[in-house]
Amino acid sequence: MQPQILARIDFEGILKELQTRGVKIIGIQLPDGLKYWSSEIAAKFEAEGFEVILSASPTYGACDIDVSLLQDVEVLLHFAHEPIFELDRVIYVPYRIDFDERSVENLNIPERKIALIATAQYAWKLEAVKSVLEAGGYEVEIGGGSDRIKLPGQVLGCNYTVLRDTTAEAVLFIGDGLFHPIGAAMYTGRKVYRFSPLSNEFEEVEASEFLKERMFAVARAMDAENFGIIVSSKIGQKRLGLARKLKEKVKKAGKKADIIVADVVSVANFNYDCFVNTACPRIAYDDWRNFQKPVLTPLELEIVLGLRSWGDYAMDEIL
Repeated sequence: MQPQILARIDFEGILKELQTRGVKIIGIQLPDGLKYWSSEIAAKFEAEGFEVILSASPTYGACDIDVSLLQDVEVLLHFAHEPIFELDRVIYVPYRIDFDERSVENLNIPERKIALIATAQYAWKLEAVKSVLEAGGYEVEIGGGSDRIKLPGQVLGCNYTVLRDTTAEAVLFIGDGLFHPIGAAMYTGRKVYRFSPLSNEFEEVEASEFLKERMFAVARAMDAENFGIIVSSKIGQKRLGLARKLKEKVKKAGKKADIIVADVVSVANFNYDCFVNTACPRIAYDDWRNFQKPVLTPLELEIVLGLRSWGDYAMDEIL
């Protein structure tokens, strides 16, 4: 196993917690990026006398707990996400990427007042990054978020509340990928930069293509008469109350809607003109190409129904 992968997991702390609890049978739930190393990770616990059962279920965040496996083990270890709620028999195992905070010293950001954000793997080090930027003459803020946010400056695919009251001129996202910084740009309306400490990539993030995709989805749904409203059964994503409200809005508009509950969302055999996603927002934003029919967010449905203007477009959040 690669040493850097092992180094990002606090095995000693986890083992102490398991021994304190006096358990013997544990489940391990890994995101796809760590599943390749499942045998090596399981071996660490088996060597200490624990029986290990691995989850094959996908996990896209702390909201996505394998409750089925939890019934067959004493404790479930959920890797790589910070908790958004506390469950007695679930232990969240952080996966924290270390990097040299001085790598931000030479970033060319013309704005002098910056909000710092990151995903959980990087957010633990934002205070150190802040100190480096402040030494370079920047004014830096790291915001706190809603109850779903455990680390200052942490953003989720469904939650940008650390930027809710920002007075910054620009946002600097520390991490990999474009989804989160694009979401920050949509949420704040400010310029957003992305810096990856692992690849040393630095860029200004452009949200125009994302908006074009969403406009296309809304346009395709304008003539829809029959809507399938998707509800996740995952404990951290389930918004059945919202789905019921959306169904009433559709009915008041003289159209038809049904509520569809799913664990892993698959709607291939359902005959609806359009689907409305109340599960993880990334299903609509990232996975829409996997669906033959348009997939909208709850706020986009309001645009289709004439209850919201396009100028009032906003990201879907789970608060």
